[in-house]
Amino acid sequence: SSGINAEYGTSHLESMKYHSAERCNQLNKMLSYMAREQLLQNITLFGGDMNLRDSEVKRLQNLHSYVDVWEEMGRDPETRYTWDTVTNTNTGASYKSRLRFDRMYLRKSCPGKCEPVSLTLTGKTKLQSCDMYPSDHWGLLARFRVQK
Repeated sequence: SSGINAEYGTSHLESMKYHSAERCNQLNKMLSYMAREQLLQNITLFGGDMNLRDSEVKRLQNLHSYVDVWEEMGRDPETRYTWDTVTNTNTGASYKSRLRFDRMYLRKSCPGKCEPVSLTLTGKTKLQSCDMYPSDHWGLLARFRVQK
């Protein structure tokens, strides 16, 4: 087949600030798994609710092989915060917090095959049936240009 092979991984990493070491360990394992030699010619994308803090990114050993899709798309402030208790009332939190817990990473070694062209947040409209948002996080919707 002359098609393009792709691998996509998603995960919900350990929550809460005090679980930082375990969360970083989980993400390093996943990034290593997705960088296996048999996948090197594939488009490889990993994303999800990582609960990752910006300060933790520097401690990740395997992230150097990936580009952060939000950063690659220009760090748009409108799409930065996926955990936003200022706007999203699902948690009923009494505190106001805005963080970028949800992320998407594209492996750099995809040889010119794939590039992000847009990134938007989804789930920002309340469901009429329950007057709640679909999740306590905003979702990420990315579009990519793929070339053979």
